[in-house]
Amino acid sequence: MRRAIASVGARAPVARDQRRGCVDKWYGHLIDIAPLYDWSDSDPHEAHRGRKRTPVETAIELKRLPKVEFVSMWEVDNSERPRLWHSDKNPPIYDFWAPSALEQRLDREVDANLVARAAREIPKDAPDDVKDRLCNDIHEEELVTKDDRLQRAKKVNWFAHANMMDILPDPLREKVRLDIFEDLHIIDRQEIRGILKEWVPMKYRLEPAPDGRKMAIESGAHRTQFLEAVEKVKAQFEAEAGSDPAKKEAIAEMSAFYSHQYDPYPQITEESIKKCTDLAQLEQWARDLFYYNGSSLIFSIYKRAGEIRNAAAVSEFATTLEAEFQDQVIDFEDEEREFYELFGKCIPLTEKEFLQKQMAENPVLEETLKHSSDIHVLEEIESFYNEHVDAEKDVVEGLLSSTEGAKLCSALTETEGKSNAHFIAVRKYKTLATELQLLSEKNPAEYDSFRKKVTAMGNHYAQPNAPFRARVVLGLRMFESLLAMEPHMSMEEPTSTYEYPHRHTARV
Repeated sequence: MRRAIASVGARAPVARDQRRGCVDKWYGHLIDIAPLYDWSDSDPHEAHRGRKRTPVETAIELKRLPKVEFVSMWEVDNSERPRLWHSDKNPPIYDFWAPSALEQRLDREVDANLVARAAREIPKDAPDDVKDRLCNDIHEEELVTKDDRLQRAKKVNWFAHANMMDILPDPLREKVRLDIFEDLHIIDRQEIRGILKEWVPMKYRLEPAPDGRKMAIESGAHRTQFLEAVEKVKAQFEAEAGSDPAKKEAIAEMSAFYSHQYDPYPQITEESIKKCTDLAQLEQWARDLFYYNGSSLIFSIYKRAGEIRNAAAVSEFATTLEAEFQDQVIDFEDEEREFYELFGKCIPLTEKEFLQKQMAENPVLEETLKHSSDIHVLEEIESFYNEHVDAEKDVVEGLLSSTEGAKLCSALTETEGKSNAHFIAVRKYKTLATELQLLSEKNPAEYDSFRKKVTAMGNHYAQPNAPFRARVVLGLRMFESLLAMEPHMSMEEPTSTYEYPHRHTARV
């Protein structure tokens, strides 16, 4: 019921002329007094506002602000999205249209029908203008037929989507009956789409078609396969063309067109980059590769530009960029991860890491170190701890002393007889050498890619001359020493002549 208007003299004139709805039942009184308030984000009362700065005060504040170097490289504006959609996880910012597999199949049928009907329906002795007109008419008829078939396929798909209640089984039918499709769970929607897709006949399915150009952008192996297929078809056509120069020219033009579709920049290689001395040419190549697929050749271009300009900072910056480009641990394959585990075991532990490892493996040791008041027990633990750390250092120094496998093997044989700790350390690295040799012979390509990624890891996650980079270099040198030593290792385990004292037999 409409609220009665009080008979007051002074009233806002807009309140009497308002058209009210259901809102009048609950807060119609607020509408009457709305013109009296300022419904803005700023406070309308001057007493609640702060004093505005004068231009002089503003200039002083700006001078106090730290200087900001804004990056103005052309890459920055284009690095958020690729130019082409080659990954579902990183779609372009613009909407685009891509033909479905049905559309491509219909296009091929249009071309085949055009050729067949033109050979059958166009007279051979007709003038050229008549042939062109008849060919255009046939093409228009085929395009209309194609569009009609495509519309029919779309109607079948929409029919399936609009009649889910009759197509889906329980419990999906009940879920669709109680809720709309867009509000269902993503897993339910995926299952519904799969069932509806199977219900639609094969000739009406609107499935996305594989795009060879996007596959070539994403994978170098696919790019090579496409180029080999183009060359194979070119050789077949050349054999059929014979010695006709016009046909050969047409075949060369066609093969050049399709080769450009799958590899638009075949002239940019490591050799051409090393030979190039023009900075403008290098910059243009970098832009072309960036807009196409972001190839790792861009970093070679940056390094070459640093060499031409004689700027070591540019080469170092390119190395850092390349390390960030290669996401190291996440991109490890299964075989590379096995190499990474061996790599972590080959790097010698620091004293702190060794003690933490011992306490993690032996809780009694940790409790003893924390709570024991027996000085003799603590001295025994310290002696054991120092002995194994020193033995690890001696073995590592022996492995880094030479690059010849025979000398390394003899040095370790001499080292293992010094003490029980030395024998254990040598046994550890001999085992690692055997495992590394077997893995590297089984997966040589993965071993090479692993070394590149680990080097990038050292460049990316550490500042120059930082401890982490030093440990990465040490680990790679250990790998080289172990691989060089392994062929000279004897198959039989040598017997040690070291007699262990009693204090070494009782381990904590």
